[in-house]
Amino acid sequence: MATFSIVTAAPPTPNGDLHLGHLAGPYSGADIYARACRLRGERSVYATGSDVHQSYVPVKARSMGREPLEMAQGFADEIAAIFSSAEFTTDSYVRPQHSPRHRDNVREFVRVLHENGRLERRTEECLYCETCRRYLFEAHVTGTCDRCGAASDGNSCENCAWPNVCTDLTDPHCNACGATPSLRAFERLVFPLSRYARRLAEYHEKIVLSPQLEAVCRDMTEGGLPDIPISHPTDWGIPVPVEGFEDQRVYVWAEMVPGYLTSFAEALDATGAAAGDWRQVWNDPGTDVVQFFGFDNGYFHAVLFPALLMAYDASLRLPTALLTNEFYELEAAKFSTSRRHAIWAVDLLAQVPADVVRFVLSLDRPEDRRTNFTWDRFRALADGELAGTWQPWLDALFARLETLGSGRVPDAAGATRSHRRFLTELAGLADRGDRAYRADGFSPRLATRVLCDIVSGARDFSAAQSRLYASRPGSPEAAAALAAEVAAAHVLAQLAHPVMPEFAERLWQALGCQGTPVRRSAELLPAGQRTSAGPTFFTALPADLEVKVMGS
Repeated sequence: MATFSIVTAAPPTPNGDLHLGHLAGPYSGADIYARACRLRGERSVYATGSDVHQSYVPVKARSMGREPLEMAQGFADEIAAIFSSAEFTTDSYVRPQHSPRHRDNVREFVRVLHENGRLERRTEECLYCETCRRYLFEAHVTGTCDRCGAASDGNSCENCAWPNVCTDLTDPHCNACGATPSLRAFERLVFPLSRYARRLAEYHEKIVLSPQLEAVCRDMTEGGLPDIPISHPTDWGIPVPVEGFEDQRVYVWAEMVPGYLTSFAEALDATGAAAGDWRQVWNDPGTDVVQFFGFDNGYFHAVLFPALLMAYDASLRLPTALLTNEFYELEAAKFSTSRRHAIWAVDLLAQVPADVVRFVLSLDRPEDRRTNFTWDRFRALADGELAGTWQPWLDALFARLETLGSGRVPDAAGATRSHRRFLTELAGLADRGDRAYRADGFSPRLATRVLCDIVSGARDFSAAQSRLYASRPGSPEAAAALAAEVAAAHVLAQLAHPVMPEFAERLWQALGCQGTPVRRSAELLPAGQRTSAGPTFFTALPADLEVKVMGS
């Protein structure tokens, strides 16, 4: 069993604001997982950064008439602020343009690959725009994926997650001028990914993979992998440290491999979470490396990155779990920054407590299939479930603690058969919640459903004890019933903490517990423990919320 977890989320590209589709994916998933590790007494760090060298950054800057690094700096600042507002507790947020360590590690990574014969010089035909005089790849070109038939940018299809080599796109066009590109020969450094298919298949059999990713990985390793250029003749990115290629730039997805190692090293330095240098901690048998990313980035994280790590340093342990999410849609259509079809995270978090947003996004998280945001659904969960169900039960519970227990946890010695049955069911729910927070069954959606089931079960139990509370309020049986209800609140505070940290801590402290929630095997709190008056945890959303958030 792991005693230390390195948790990473695919670094966001600083070419626009974050919308709810972004928050519902790897960033919330990684935060929930890292918090769950700490809840059960394990150490963890959450490492990410800014993916500034994506080709989408200069393309966006050009459309806005701005200098790329200046624009990226502004968006990276906004993303960091949104992470804070959403209570994503990142331990490192590396910005490559400000990190000499990142740049040095990337250059060293490419040098080692080249010096050890892991890269090949190849001259191949590439797409080239004669009008713009630009080599076309990634954000600079769009065509049709020859595998799934969806529109695809260069190098990877967002729809089916398969890689392409740009020249295999059907009907490609330059995204700057719309012209049909020509073919032109370029010499590049190429990574022979196809040679790693067998080793990758063996690796995939040993680790935790999301079900959808497992199927794609099998198809890729059995269906033939393309060899991948890791240098491109462009002016955006880190210069290639190999003679003859200094005017080219390191492929950003190859850059991300040492980028993750840098992010972890900086998180380790910042937190002091483990003794030793980053290699010692990374390679420790008690360390798990759990990576979160969208399904559309599955090929990079599950195929290209492990192969590059194998080629770079065979002594480095590979990630132990690769966890993906599908797309989160808005009103049955994909969130789109360009079409302004989005709910911006900064606008919603300015109006709604982070815990409420995290609860809704977790309960509707697109884990194995696409899910859909609607305002009706958001209100039903925030007002109907949290303000309309959880809050009334907690109000009644703390009121009974004052009137029947004099502000202290009652003794459970008088427990009846129905009380013991409820506690057994509560323990079963807690076990389900625990499993939903582990890598091999990770599901914030299931964990949040467990929270709702705890409250629903506690409300039903309370209703079943209402005659006992009314007719024999001072009896040992009534005290035991109330102690069982408190046990439900106690478990709720524990299991809610990864998803709803502020609520969980307030409930934990109202129950008289010290510090922050920790997972305990015993549900019953000590008899006589002093509680405080229950605060208002949830209130109804503003009637004009949609107008405030959407601006119309």
